[in-house]
Amino acid sequence: MASRTSPTPASTVPPELSNRRQDILDAALACATAHGVDALSIEHLRAHCGASVGSIYHHFGNKEGVVAALFFDIFKAQSRSVQAQLDAAVDAQGGVRALVTGYLDWVVAQPAQARFLFQARNPVATGPRAPDLVLAAQQRHQALRTWFEPHRASGAVRSLPCELLPSLVMGPVQSYCRAWLAAPDGLGALPSPDTYREELAAAAWRAVRT
Repeated sequence: MASRTSPTPASTVPPELSNRRQDILDAALACATAHGVDALSIEHLRAHCGASVGSIYHHFGNKEGVVAALFFDIFKAQSRSVQAQLDAAVDAQGGVRALVTGYLDWVVAQPAQARFLFQARNPVATGPRAPDLVLAAQQRHQALRTWFEPHRASGAVRSLPCELLPSLVMGPVQSYCRAWLAAPDGLGALPSPDTYREELAAAAWRAVRT
């Protein structure tokens, strides 16, 4: 869908327009939660938050722009939350535990946002903001590699390539959380990830400890 106008960067809009931007994003999350990302439409947004069609296009350019903006806002919030837990760790084992439990606790506390990240990742990765996603992922991975390197160098964790260590630590918890978010409520639903909080943290440490 062609843009009617270029979206306004969030960092440059005045407070009243920023509030409108957030209203639209909140509506997008509610609509995606109820109907799925693929069913999200400008009409859904307009009906849910009362924003005019022109306002939606002004802020985001088109529906794909709304999805991407919400994706990156949530992605950054998740990254900040996990990084805060990691920064508080005092040793390698504590850091590995912080990565796993910080991610898990965020997913359990924010299931709608976490589900949106999983659902919207492919549309964003194949859309016009794909380079931004690549950069954001690279920055997150670089932060983890930077944290792991001194622990690898000191022998506290296995002498593996630093780019591999985050996958060994985060792969299982991300896989379980994705399955939990995808499972329907009721019959067949998986137990909440916090049921296996300790097991997932311990498994991650076993995967990388010396």
